[in-house]
Amino acid sequence: MADSNVTASTDPIEERINRLHARGIVDLHFDLPFDLYEKRDRSNVLNTDFLPEFEAGDVGVMGVALYIDEPYMPEMALRVGLDQVARLYTEVEGSDRFAICKSYREIEQARGAGKIALLITMEGVEPLGTDVNLLRVFYELGLRSVGLTHARRNSAGSGGIFAPTGSSPEGLTDFGRDVVRQCEALGIMIDLAHINPAGFRDVMEMTTKPVVVSHTNARKFYDIERNISDDQIRMIGERGGVIGINAILVSARKEEVTLDRYIDHIEHVIELIGIDGVGIGFDFCEFLFRQMPEKRRREIEAKLTTPHFLPDLTNHSQSRNLTRKLIERGFKDEDIEKILFGNWLRIFRELL
Repeated sequence: MADSNVTASTDPIEERINRLHARGIVDLHFDLPFDLYEKRDRSNVLNTDFLPEFEAGDVGVMGVALYIDEPYMPEMALRVGLDQVARLYTEVEGSDRFAICKSYREIEQARGAGKIALLITMEGVEPLGTDVNLLRVFYELGLRSVGLTHARRNSAGSGGIFAPTGSSPEGLTDFGRDVVRQCEALGIMIDLAHINPAGFRDVMEMTTKPVVVSHTNARKFYDIERNISDDQIRMIGERGGVIGINAILVSARKEEVTLDRYIDHIEHVIELIGIDGVGIGFDFCEFLFRQMPEKRRREIEAKLTTPHFLPDLTNHSQSRNLTRKLIERGFKDEDIEKILFGNWLRIFRELL
C-alpha cells in the first residue's frame, strides 16, 4: 500500500486527476434504489457494496433512479417505487457518508460535510399510474428529476426503441403533459433520456426551462432512437440544458466499445453545443446483469439489445480512467471540470 501511495504522489497525471476530482464527480444516473430493493433482506448494503467504489472514484453527487422492473408491472409499480425510496432512506440513515438532498443548498452542505449527495430521480413514471397527484408525494420524499419513460410505453408516452427507426409516432399523452406541467410547477427537472422522438418534441414545445438528458449517447456513433440525434442535441443546447454521456450504448460493435469512443461522444456534443452542454450519466449496470437469472438477461437482450460494457469503465471506481483519458486527449482542466461536475452543478443551481 505504501508503494502505491508513493507512486501516486510522484505521478504528475495522478496528481492532476486528484485536483480535478477534488470537488467530486457528478453522475446523474445510477439504478441504486432498484438494487437496494432487490437486496432488501440485507442491511448495510450501501456501505458494503457501493461505498468503496464511490470513494475510489471520488463520487460527489449521484442521481439515484427509481426504476420498476417488468416483473412488478403494473400492479406493484407504486408499492415497489415507494419501497425503493424507503430502502434508500434506511440505508442512508445507517451511514455517515451519504445525504439525500432536495435542493442545491443541501447538495452544497452535504459536500461541505464530506458526504456523497444523493438526488432521487425517476426513470419512467410507472409508479404514478395515471394519478398526477402522486407526483407530489414523491416530490416530498425527495424526487427532483423525472424521465417520463423507459424503453416501453406507459401512461405518459413511449420510449425510443433500440433500433434506427420504428418508435411510436405518438407523442405525450394527456397524462404525460400533466406530469410535465406539474414537474415545472414543483421544481422537478425534466429528463429526456429514453423518450421517443415525438415525445421529445412535445416536451420541448411545452416547456421553457432547461431540460436534461441524464444518460444517453450520440446517434452519430450508435444510431438507435433510444440515443440522441444531432437536432435533439442542438435543442438541448439552445435551452441551456446538459446531456449526460452513457457508458453502455457507446457502439453497436463490441470492438469499438472503448474509452476513446466514449470520449468521441463527449466531443461530438461539444462540437454541436459547446462545453457547457455535456456531463456524465454513466448508468453502470453490469453488476445488475451479473445478478440476474440467465432467463431474465436473455429476455432483456431480446427486447432491447445486447449491452457491450466498457472494459475500463464498468463501475464508479474506474472513473479516474475516464479523467486520465480526457487528459491524454488534450482536454484543458477547466473543461474536464465542467464535464465531470461543473455543468451538472450549474443545472442544479438553476433548477433546484
